[in-house]
Amino acid sequence: MEKPKLERTMIAIKSESIQRHLIGELMSKFEKRALKMVACKLMAPNAELIGKHYADDESWYVSSGTKTRANYETKGEKNLLTPIEYGKRTRNLLMDSLRDRPILVMIWEGPHAVALGRKTAGATNPLIADIGSIRGDYSSDSYEMSDETGRAIQSLVHASGSVEEAEMEIKIWFKPEEILDYELVTETVIYADDWGRVNR
Repeated sequence: MEKPKLERTMIAIKSESIQRHLIGELMSKFEKRALKMVACKLMAPNAELIGKHYADDESWYVSSGTKTRANYETKGEKNLLTPIEYGKRTRNLLMDSLRDRPILVMIWEGPHAVALGRKTAGATNPLIADIGSIRGDYSSDSYEMSDETGRAIQSLVHASGSVEEAEMEIKIWFKPEEILDYELVTETVIYADDWGRVNR
């Protein structure tokens, strides 16, 4: 039987999770999804590296800022900023929350790795994140609280949003030689069509 198409996704356990000793618990969430870790490193990224991840890019500003503006519109906020202004503000807050702080960056591989990574992480706003997801289970933060204190929301983890985004992020954070290629014994079971069958 031919193996299903594999994807790779970039997952990062952020400093707020590390401070709360959640590394092991959060990593186990992705393992239980039958994803395979192929790279992992603990680091304290500088502004240059984070700036590559959250690029100074107008399309990113529009995409991010449009979601933020829509959230404020839903709450009935007045004197709204433009999507680009919101996007730039979000980028600055994200960069400040990650710069020179410990972060565990990982690459996980498997069928539908990106979608599974996002679902495991949960919605960025913990208040609407599903119970069972990382943000739904481990965070009580909200956009209202982060706005009041002038900081990025504590989303606990980063998960790539698409296959294309994942490959771009992987190139930013990892060198090719840091990524391993190996097989897990369990892959034989997961991908086989006759597991557990007894020959008679």
